[in-house]
Amino acid sequence: MPPLSRLSLRVFLLVAALVTTCGALVHLPGLVAFRTEYLEHRLIDAYMATLALRAGGTLTAAQTTTLLERAHLVGIEVRSDDAELRLGTLAPVERDIRLDREPLGQRLLRTLQALFDDGQGLLRVSGAPAGESGIQGVWIAVTLDAAALRRAVRHHASEALWLSLAISLFTAGLVQLGLIRLLLRPVGRLTAQLAAFQADPYHTPPPRPTSRADEIGALQRSLATMEVEVQTALKREARLAAIGGAVARIHHDLKSILATVSFTSARLADAADPRSRQLAELLAQSVRRAVHLCASTLDLARGETPVGRRERIDLAALCAQAVAAAARPPAFQATADVPPDATVSGDPERLARVLGNLLANSHEAGARQAHLVARSTAVGWTIEITDDGPGLPEAARARLFEPFIGSAKAGGNGLGLATGRDIARAHGGDLSLVETGPHGTRFRLTLPLSTP
Repeated sequence: MPPLSRLSLRVFLLVAALVTTCGALVHLPGLVAFRTEYLEHRLIDAYMATLALRAGGTLTAAQTTTLLERAHLVGIEVRSDDAELRLGTLAPVERDIRLDREPLGQRLLRTLQALFDDGQGLLRVSGAPAGESGIQGVWIAVTLDAAALRRAVRHHASEALWLSLAISLFTAGLVQLGLIRLLLRPVGRLTAQLAAFQADPYHTPPPRPTSRADEIGALQRSLATMEVEVQTALKREARLAAIGGAVARIHHDLKSILATVSFTSARLADAADPRSRQLAELLAQSVRRAVHLCASTLDLARGETPVGRRERIDLAALCAQAVAAAARPPAFQATADVPPDATVSGDPERLARVLGNLLANSHEAGARQAHLVARSTAVGWTIEITDDGPGLPEAARARLFEPFIGSAKAGGNGLGLATGRDIARAHGGDLSLVETGPHGTRFRLTLPLSTP
């Protein structure tokens, strides 16, 4: 991995840059104060240099030059109520600075100019040093080289910058150590865990439990839960694949057996004995359920729910047939309220299976009545099936549409709702549970508009 691609190094550089920048901003007012103090000291040095002259002394040209060089000045002018003194030359200046009348914003701007501007020339600084006793009532003006001020300001700024850089590197190191311990190492372990799980999801153990109460701990627990759920789902899919293979192998033979049973039940239905006809009807219902179970299991094993022939379907007739087939008066009665012009496009056999499953589930759940209502929407048709049963148990609601585990009744296989939703989605619609409770259950089947 390239060095700059490591998160720890990038965090270190980022923290160092931020702390250095903040340090530079913090030192900026100090740099402004340093410039002001530097200029005030030049005024004080100028005043002290003229004390001998104010006492009546004289200076030679060489002494004047030496005095000005030691004070880093080119010229001095001092005025008071009773005297006026000058030393050096009063050459034209590039900028005139009134130190006692310089606002804060102008001080900041001129400090930055002194720091970054490489211009040459002379500066004239005038005023009275603040807080210096014995200089009140004295006006002092000095002429100095702008390069001398620039060198002093840059020297002070470089010292502050190096100090900020040292502090920033130390701070960045501490922050990096904390991040490595609290964040980077746990994230690295999670990354390794995910890579191992991706390579072998069936046998990779979940992460060890953690006692951390922060976001990293929550992430570790969520990852462990996710891996367990994925492994469970993979094992379930493997079992479903095995079941599908077995069903596919026996499907042909089972259809032949069921065809024989269906033929026998049809012969019994013509018998003169009422008891025989009743048994024939029960036998025919059992055959239909067995055929439906085989078809649903085979569709599930294939992993798809193909839509067979698409044709224009009279939705009112389809619902009426489903209601008539599901009704078991007086134990169970079903009604339908569908507009006569309602049509959809799809596979009538599979859609009839969905409606039949929903009504059969209502009957088996203990409902005495079920009502089917179809309403037109902007995108298609909505069919709601409402019954007066005792409602679905809480444990069955979360996984209601999962095959083999979503059944709400003992001994159920959970294929009816699972394949029903697959069929609805294959048609471009959906099947969902709207509500359930002690007063009944309501499912909603949505289908798109019919095509010409």
